[in-house]
Amino acid sequence: MVNRTGSTTLTIRPSTAQSTRMLLVNSLFVVGLLVASACGIPVDDSTRDLAVNLPDALLPAASTTTEAPTPTETVQIYLARVDEDDRQVLEPVDREIKGDGSINVILAEVFAGPSAVEQDAGLISPFAEGSSVIGTVLDGGLLEVHLDTLNGFPDDDSAGNRLAFAMLVCTADRLVIGAEIDRVVVLLAGPDTLEAINVPVSDGEPPVEGAPVTCDNYQSFLPIQSGN
Repeated sequence: MVNRTGSTTLTIRPSTAQSTRMLLVNSLFVVGLLVASACGIPVDDSTRDLAVNLPDALLPAASTTTEAPTPTETVQIYLARVDEDDRQVLEPVDREIKGDGSINVILAEVFAGPSAVEQDAGLISPFAEGSSVIGTVLDGGLLEVHLDTLNGFPDDDSAGNRLAFAMLVCTADRLVIGAEIDRVVVLLAGPDTLEAINVPVSDGEPPVEGAPVTCDNYQSFLPIQSGN
């Protein structure tokens, strides 16, 4: 092409192939917008934060710390039953206890009385709710049993009251494994100090006030051995 000044001007026209490609790109863009609109997908003019809060079920599992189960051990305590001669007699039973197997924990099972299964098997206890062991001291074979109250014991000088002390004393004297116990004294918590009580017995001379007792003081509650 020659302009009016006589110089030659070159006009570059896009090739047919380039025009075709541009038309195809623009067409695809328009089609994409139409499809997005038809599918209900909103098209924003500007960028936005697409972060969402995931439901708990989709979140990674949180790390947990598994604690070791508390060890248990089998101990024995005395409960009671009525024998064929209509006598109330002591009977040893097994208990699964947690903790260190201390004398406190073992004697606490005496106050707990028989379970439902043990009751169905005929085991009994004279204890009611109201008394608990608050401490024990073992010194040279003498075991001090410290109680908060005597409310859980029968409150009269009856066979039931003596049976309750027989269960407590004989469990400590004969069934506690690993402790050399040959005498038991019971102390009751007072306003300022502990005071030894006069423990009722079923056999032998009544002990002096605050004197220790043994399971031999409750022979009438022990089952009769065959052959005797």
